[in-house]
Amino acid sequence: MAFQCQQCGECCSSMGDIIGIEDRIDPVRFRIRFSVTGEERMVTLDLDMVELFRSQDIGQLRQRACPFLRFREPELACCTIHHSRPDLCRRYTCFRLLVLDPKGNHIGRVQEGSLFFSTLDADLRKLWDDEMAGVTIPDEAAWEAHVADVFSRAGYRIVK
Repeated sequence: MAFQCQQCGECCSSMGDIIGIEDRIDPVRFRIRFSVTGEERMVTLDLDMVELFRSQDIGQLRQRACPFLRFREPELACCTIHHSRPDLCRRYTCFRLLVLDPKGNHIGRVQEGSLFFSTLDADLRKLWDDEMAGVTIPDEAAWEAHVADVFSRAGYRIVK
């Protein structure tokens, strides 16, 4: 079954650490920078998203979110630069591993095709930093099993 976005906004909720606005060129065009690579590029607000972009301060809703993430409704996220979004965003397929809390809520994930972990939960972030940061396991299946073991022992559930 092909991936289908549920518009939850989780994917972009920690991307503010990676994507930042360097300069506003005009009311709809921005120069952005990737913190990891230093690469810069231009993006443009989608015409149907200009008012939504202006009317919300995403930093008030999600401090570490991509600066272009907005919500049409409380649970319906959208990208205001979808048509000119970076390749990193175009390749995104939600998760490699999804971390659920004991109640079944999505609280963290490892991005598909990477070892990049994101969460807004401080305890889960500390667990990752203490137990997983710097762990090198060349076999991907063994690495995923190790992650599942670490989180399971702490009371979380992993979805692949």
